[in-house]
Amino acid sequence: MIGFPERETSNYGDRTVRVAIADARRLVAEAFRTLVDGMAGFVVMDVVSWEESGAVAAASDADLVIVGVGDKLGGATEFVRLLRAVAEGSEVVILADSPEPDLLKFVLDERLNGLLVTDALVQDFAASLDQVARGHAVLPASWQEMLATELEDPLNALSDRQMEVLELLSEGCAYEEIAARLFISVNTVKFHVRSIFAQLGVRNRVAAARLLAQSPRTTSSVVRSGSL
Repeated sequence: MIGFPERETSNYGDRTVRVAIADARRLVAEAFRTLVDGMAGFVVMDVVSWEESGAVAAASDADLVIVGVGDKLGGATEFVRLLRAVAEGSEVVILADSPEPDLLKFVLDERLNGLLVTDALVQDFAASLDQVARGHAVLPASWQEMLATELEDPLNALSDRQMEVLELLSEGCAYEEIAARLFISVNTVKFHVRSIFAQLGVRNRVAAARLLAQSPRTTSSVVRSGSL
């Protein structure tokens, strides 16, 4: 992990930092309670699920709130925004399974105090929390490279539905087959294809498929049901 300064002085001095853990995965949250409670200078005052209605109020008195999100933010975004609105003095860090670009963007856009990953060594995790308590923010060491890669990928301009269409298009599926597999009309498929070509700056499915094959983005499995 690497730290970059947000403030030059600690909000807490030498006193014990009160921590709240907000995670919809109860077992994970309890495991981190045990870990944090064993760290000098920190005490867990509450463990909540950010899906619960009273989670914001329960976490708002903490000095530091660790928000566990797994690999996707999901409903945690609303929890974090509400928490920042009612508890401006609390430090907030996201705890994720991997440093995905959307998580990094959220941390930076909301000016949170960091993004921690679950595969970190215990001593690195403890050192990161200590940095946050001292008024610094922490991000994965390769965060700039990850964001740069994300910005360079033209496929990031496509919606999830457009990605589904592009994946099937690159497999050689006819418009009728794409429509059947995605439960949309052929005209809607044609509309998406025109939009995809325009956004990617290509003229045919071969060029679009080439961009898909070269993209560093991990494409999702084709969804076989759903709506526009």
